Amino acid sequence: MKLQYKTTIFITLMLVTVIGGIGILTFKQVENTIEHQMGSNAMDLAVTIASMDIIKETLATTKDYRVIQNKIESFKHDTRFNYIIVMDMDGIKYSYPIEYDLGKKYISGGEERVLKYGESYISADKNVLISAIRAFVPVYYDGKQVGAVLVGLLNNTVYEEVRPYIFNFQMTIIIGIIVGIIFAALYSYSIKKSIFGLEPKEIALLLGQRDNILHSLKNGIMAVDEKGKIILLNKNAKDVLGFKDSDVGKNITDFNQAYTREIMEVLENKESIYNEEVRLGPQKILLCSHSIMRNHKNESIGVVSSFQDLSEVKRMAEELTGIKKLTNELRAQSHEFSNKLHTISGLIQLEEYDKAVKYISDLSQRRHEILGTLTYKIKDVHIAGILLSKYNKAAEAKIEMEIDAGSNVTAIPKEISVDDVCSILGNLIDNSIEELVKVKDGKLYIKINSNIEEIKIIVKDNGLGISEEIRDKIFLRGYTSKSGYRGFGLNIVKKIVDGAEGTIELKSDNGTCWEITIPMRRGN
Repeated sequence: MKLQYKTTIFITLMLVTVIGGIGILTFKQVENTIEHQMGSNAMDLAVTIASMDIIKETLATTKDYRVIQNKIESFKHDTRFNYIIVMDMDGIKYSYPIEYDLGKKYISGGEERVLKYGESYISADKNVLISAIRAFVPVYYDGKQVGAVLVGLLNNTVYEEVRPYIFNFQMTIIIGIIVGIIFAALYSYSIKKSIFGLEPKEIALLLGQRDNILHSLKNGIMAVDEKGKIILLNKNAKDVLGFKDSDVGKNITDFNQAYTREIMEVLENKESIYNEEVRLGPQKILLCSHSIMRNHKNESIGVVSSFQDLSEVKRMAEELTGIKKLTNELRAQSHEFSNKLHTISGLIQLEEYDKAVKYISDLSQRRHEILGTLTYKIKDVHIAGILLSKYNKAAEAKIEMEIDAGSNVTAIPKEISVDDVCSILGNLIDNSIEELVKVKDGKLYIKINSNIEEIKIIVKDNGLGISEEIRDKIFLRGYTSKSGYRGFGLNIVKKIVDGAEGTIELKSDNGTCWEITIPMRRGN
């Protein structure tokens, strides 16, 4: 049976049970109240008759049936009571609704207590013929009991009087049940609509499928509601961020991480962010996308965030693009070597032997100086390798690149990795080379030093410089003055430096000079 029908039937049964039960209890209470009132009225009338002098004297002296019968009949029609019986101590009837029963013994029962003990009481007479409330009162004359009075009222008489009220009460209950059934049907329909017509089994199946899909994804998935409470975490998110199952339901502000801070910013700004790099540590960089969740009214109801460990992506990219990099570097070196051979060949053909020897000597010396600096001063082969690669690239572009002989790298800050240092150098040098190809006699100066307190990187060129108008925008993700899908290099540099609590100083006077300082430890 469908959920809609189950809900309707359940609510209907509940309404019938509750309203029907209340109706029955109310009816019984009314019935008891009526019977009690009937008894009280019968008792009052019986006491009145028992105190009448003519009744007492007749029972005590003359014992004339006609006197008592006429007296009772004279006012019986003015009351609702069906029968009034006056009897002596032997139970002989002196008044009765049917006259031919006068003088006969009362045989309906219930009079024993009033005749034997002189008690006044109310009793119900319910047999196969009638249902009535009766009041018994003793009659005294000169202090001696001489008989009793019985006043009875048929229940049917009273019920006929209150029947219209009972009918209205019954109709109210029936209408209430009908209205309740209608509302139950509408309520069950609204439930069905709110769950898109799905049955509980289908919802359970979808939830199970959702959990299986989320936990099988390689990407980490986290969702928070509009108040910042975590409502979903898949397995990869727990593993990478160090969260637990018990963290679901907690506020994301309880976790002071760069990743969670970005989610709160998205939640506050109501703007989605895609492909954003977030640094969690020197060896852990995440590529994140934070999307605003919206309901059917297009209202923001939270943020769903997905991320991937960028270090793994970079390793894959390095493996996939390693051959291409090697080819480009070999091509650049081959091209530069070919140019130098052509120059030497031309000098020899012109018989300028001394100049050819000097040219070869100068080339050899500069190469020896560069290799000496990279080999003996730059201890990390990755940094030395990228500097040599950029040197060859600059030489190919006819740009004079100088690596300061005083450069010296013996250690890397704790909060960043060698890849981060290479990323900073690579992005800054590439930007300078792209600018220097636009000017004549381009020169590029590089210096990198490290000590126990910090590492400092200087990249300086004699290009056109950076105008004041765009200095505040150059670090924005995606901002570029060039064409194409560009504008990510400086944003990456700033994230690395800010994550390590370093500083970036930009000078643009007769070119561009970048000075980047990163402490060996945070807080230094």
